[in-house]
Amino acid sequence: MIQLKSHEVINAPGRNSSVDIFRSLAILSVVIYHYDRKLPFGYLGVDLFFVISGLLIGNILIGYLKKGEKINFFKFIIQRGFKIWPSYFSYLFIGSLIAVILYHTMAPDMIIPLNKYCRYIFFYSNFTSNEVWSFGHLWSLCVEEHFYIMLPILLLVIQRFFPDKKVLVTALLLVIVAGFVFKVLALNFTNGKDTYGATYNRIDALGWGVLLSIILNYFPTIIKQRVSQLFMLTIGVLLFCLMIFLFDNYEWFFFRKCVFHSIVPFCFFLMIAATYHWNMSGLKWLRFIAYYSYNWYLWHPLWVTWFNKKIGTGLLAHLAFLIFTFLTAMAFTIFIEEFFMGKRNKFIHKWFGERKIQVKAV
Repeated sequence: MIQLKSHEVINAPGRNSSVDIFRSLAILSVVIYHYDRKLPFGYLGVDLFFVISGLLIGNILIGYLKKGEKINFFKFIIQRGFKIWPSYFSYLFIGSLIAVILYHTMAPDMIIPLNKYCRYIFFYSNFTSNEVWSFGHLWSLCVEEHFYIMLPILLLVIQRFFPDKKVLVTALLLVIVAGFVFKVLALNFTNGKDTYGATYNRIDALGWGVLLSIILNYFPTIIKQRVSQLFMLTIGVLLFCLMIFLFDNYEWFFFRKCVFHSIVPFCFFLMIAATYHWNMSGLKWLRFIAYYSYNWYLWHPLWVTWFNKKIGTGLLAHLAFLIFTFLTAMAFTIFIEEFFMGKRNKFIHKWFGERKIQVKAV
């Protein structure tokens, strides 16, 4: 019988089942939405991913602060690199080759022009126009990469000069406020009026996740009480529904460009905080999906146009698309992501003199 690494990871003692469920809901909503746009607001899965990412990375770095250990910036970047870069660049280069084969006559605009590769290689495509749809989703990976640089620098400054929990909380609240302010500035003072993809427009979503990690590490009782959990969940769900209603029924330009993607991450923050300590380990099929979510996110857009034109947009075509792209994600997770993750400890020990990395699997 084949033993998948995913079974070992999702059953590991330190693995949070609630976060897995939210991650699976995020990837399912995005993948289903991208196929034929029939899942309204499915793109909000990206906002959910940002909050989850802020939580998981925040837990790693805040863990160092809590234990009084100095954050090693370069070690942290290499750790994340072993997780993110192999799968990312595999998609960028192998995916580009497949795009040439599939779309050279059918849809040439699905192929990245050679003179535009730098924006993907060096993670700044989120500051440029999205001209190649099958690779356009990589904008969110650019935001993540910038976040991996900015957050440890911020925490290093706090650790060195302002080692106080109040300063830490204040700094994260300012980051969240800054995300909204930058949206307003982008709307009013840029020609493109893009408030969606640039990193500075998304730091509030990531900041909500980091703030939750601070609460978990320093103020855990806040979200352990059943009354608090039910209150946060109720507010989060109702506020989320209100945001959807307002977006769907009113053409408020400022609301759509600045408010909507600022409040929705807050809703996800409340929902995750409310259910963080809930035992959802029995939903193994959703947790199984969550394990492969990164590569599923990477690989599914490449095949959308081909499936739409060759297979169709009906239910069976959609199911075939979901199954095919998920199997592709499994393959690249097993042969690329897991391979490099298996080498991570060895290289960290070689470069930083440590045998084990005391971080949670993310």
